[in-house]
Amino acid sequence: FTMRASEAYIVPGRMRSRSPVLAVNACMIAQTDIVALVFHGSRVKQLNLRADVIVWVDGSWGGEVGDRLWGIMTTTFLTTMTLAIVLPVSAQQVEPAPLFATDEPIELTLTADFSQLDDDRRESPERPATVTVTHSSGEEVTIGAKLRTRGRFRLDKANCTFPPLRLNLKKKQAQGTEFEGQDKLKIVAPCRPNRNSYEQLVLNEYLAYRAYAMITPTSFDVRLARITYVDEGGGDDPFTRLAFFIEDGEALAARVGTGSEVFDMPEGKNLPHGIFEPVMTLTMAIFQYMIGNTDWSDVAGHNIEVLDIGGIALPVPYDFDFSGVVDAPYSVPDPTLGLKRVRDRMYRGWCRASLDPEPILARFRAAEADIMALYRDFPYLEDGERDRSVRYLEAFFKDIATPERAHRQFLRHCRRMPT
Repeated sequence: FTMRASEAYIVPGRMRSRSPVLAVNACMIAQTDIVALVFHGSRVKQLNLRADVIVWVDGSWGGEVGDRLWGIMTTTFLTTMTLAIVLPVSAQQVEPAPLFATDEPIELTLTADFSQLDDDRRESPERPATVTVTHSSGEEVTIGAKLRTRGRFRLDKANCTFPPLRLNLKKKQAQGTEFEGQDKLKIVAPCRPNRNSYEQLVLNEYLAYRAYAMITPTSFDVRLARITYVDEGGGDDPFTRLAFFIEDGEALAARVGTGSEVFDMPEGKNLPHGIFEPVMTLTMAIFQYMIGNTDWSDVAGHNIEVLDIGGIALPVPYDFDFSGVVDAPYSVPDPTLGLKRVRDRMYRGWCRASLDPEPILARFRAAEADIMALYRDFPYLEDGERDRSVRYLEAFFKDIATPERAHRQFLRHCRRMPT
């Protein structure tokens, strides 16, 4: 489990350094050598020393220690990027925004000139829109907003008849509603609304986000929605479909805290491998293998939001419609990978000989029951879709049943870092 720390004291030799906020993974502390990354504002200092490291954490460890947990670890030589202190968070546990405080679907009406938006396939200007939703007082309120198209593959009319959308809300008008505090939100909706099977694809992708949040809090918040679309242009009759909202990248960075911000990706260039925090990067890569997704690149920022924390990059995945667990009819694997279909898993994580994957695999094993229950108990998946997803995920958990099996099944096929 992840222990949220309000402060950590790191004592290498005679030097005492009090960091701001770190999230301490208690399993890592118990099982892995520690490299101490000390945060001073947005700057990070790497301690490469032999040292006794004392970590004090506000909170408790399973209730056994009480209000103050302390442990003494003796490090080996602290090699660069062999982290056991991961996942920075803000000083106090952040309450979820109202929109993401529940998993129940939010009901709303989205009104715009969808006929005009349907033509916005090459350019994506913002178009006027309104969101009608229930206020905390019980009355219906209308929030001013703007909509624009987004994406690439699903933006092509040959692939999708309904374009992917980004909603930009007027924050002041959203006060007192579940959208309070929200600004920009992605909407993931069926790209062929007249086909029920495409709504099932959206629900499966929504569950993938939920599953990743069971592995790590450094993940996008999502909220299921039942949206009624009203076309002011008069081209289409109103229709209602399930969809989901995705938290904005800037909001994610603010929630992660410790000065994190969305990385300014260089146009047409890759980030260096060495700046990626290894524990989070390995966690993300194993998750992508779990859902059978190969349509991503951390260094290129392809379907990865890269958060910058004092020069260290945290990869946060999104956009899972090309994954095996979703298995969209339009999805095909990259031909250079040699895969016949997206249901064929391929591990695309980087090789890291100095990083023991077992504590991370243990985190996945610990979440297995919750992840499987998420899929089995989700009321909006049809039985056939549920069964296919459950069987697909069961195969992954068999692959990680033991460290040896995980290495044999996929970890040994990691990608070597270019020198």
